[in-house]
Formats: sequence, structure tokens, C-alpha cells
Amino acid sequence: MNAPNSSFLARAARNIIEYRRMKRLRNQALSGPAQSYPAFVINLERSPERRQYITSHLRSIGIEPTIVPAYDGKKMSMAELTADGRYNDEVSKQSFDRSLLLGEIGCTLSHFSIYQRMVRDNIPVALVVEDDSQFVPDARQRIEALLKDAPADWSVIQLRYDCRNYEPTAVEGLVRFRSEGSLPVASTSYLINLAAARVMAANVLPVRYPADSLLGRIRQWGLQPYGAFPEPVGVNNVFPSAIQGNRNSRFRASNFVKNVLLRIFG
Repeated sequence: MNAPNSSFLARAARNIIEYRRMKRLRNQALSGPAQSYPAFVINLERSPERRQYITSHLRSIGIEPTIVPAYDGKKMSMAELTADGRYNDEVSKQSFDRSLLLGEIGCTLSHFSIYQRMVRDNIPVALVVEDDSQFVPDARQRIEALLKDAPADWSVIQLRYDCRNYEPTAVEGLVRFRSEGSLPVASTSYLINLAAARVMAANVLPVRYPADSLLGRIRQWGLQPYGAFPEPVGVNNVFPSAIQGNRNSRFRASNFVKNVLLRIFG
């Protein structure tokens, strides 16, 4: 058996094990009192298996989720988004060097809707979660320790990030991202305070970045990003991608297999 086939089968086997673990988590009840801050979970209406997973998963670590219906790229029109000012292709090309896919625009709008909600309801701090997030068992305790001890200038605390350009802080378990070099690009899960939500709500439109790149570029609006270290959140890769776009044959094959396994074992 050649290496690519072996690797493919190994990933499929890991997915089956994860689907079975997820099934055992179903209908998980919250074991204690809910957290004092909302945990907004972005989820597509057409992805009930993700919704079931993340609800049970968060409850298993003591976090009660609030589901936020995601903007669905498959139900959006580029012409309408352009006409109402939510997207501008020229601005996107100038800011991000390319046009955005409808799925990317929808994802950013989903995060934007949470910032608007925080401003409207005067929510001091929120946990924002994408529905494929995977938290470590003590994530709630670590999150609440960070909220208690975070420096006064914090705007966003990334719980997962694709960046190693940071420096330690006086707060245990917290790093500060440097202003020069690689960006803390990720939108998987993060904490955001009301002051930052106000700034983001005023500056996101027209959408010019995918959500992960948006979070990595908040310094341009005077916001300070921090990160939890080590990262308490990873990505559950067993779910098929819900982002639209033309992908290569390997991606399409992987997505097909994930869909099949999900229907059988999910």
C-alpha cells in the first residue's frame, strides 16, 4: 500500500473514532452553573451535526452555548451584497489582494453580527466560537483566569491562532502578539470585550477580509490582540468543510469521504 493511500485510510479511521466519541457526548447536560459571559457559537442552519457536537462538547466542559445562526454563502447573492454595501470587490482586492468567496463573506458577517449584538445589548465580554472548535477539558477554568487577570489594554484574546510571533506577559498563560511580523490569523475561538466589539462593528463593513484574517488585523483599528498559551482550543477536522469555492480533487475527495462517514457513524 502506498503512502498516500495509507495516510488517507489512517485519517478515515481517526474520523470514525471521533464520530463515535461525539455520539457518546450527545445530549450532554451542563454539570454545574453556567458561565457569567455568553458563549456565542456560529453555526449554519444546514449543519445540525455540528450544532449537536459543539453544544454537547461545550456543556461537557461547563460552558453553556448560545447558538448564533450563521450567514450562509449558498443563500447569498454577490450582487445583493454589493448593492447594499456589505461587500465591495475593489476594497477587498486592495485590502486582501483578491476577491472573497461567498462563504468567506458569510463567515465574516456572522462574526460581525455578534459584535453588533454585543453593542446592542451592552455585553461586557463574550466568547466567540466557531462550531468546529475543540476545547481542552480545563478550558473554562483557563478562560476565566485570563479574564480575571488580563491587562487593561486587552481587546481580543485568541484561544487558537496561527502565529508564533508573540512575547510572554506578566499574566500566566497569556502572550502578547508583536506588532511586527506574522499576524495572529484565526477566528476559531476567542474572547472579545465590548470596547473592541464597538470598534469592530464600526469598521468591518464593507467586508474585505475572511474572518480569520480580520481577527489577525485588528491592530489597524488600535486594538490589542493577546493569545492564551498554550492554546486551549483546536479544530475538530472530522466535519466536511462548509465553505464554498473551487477546490482541488484531493479536497473534494476528502470532503466526500467525511460526508459518507458522517452519515454512517455520525
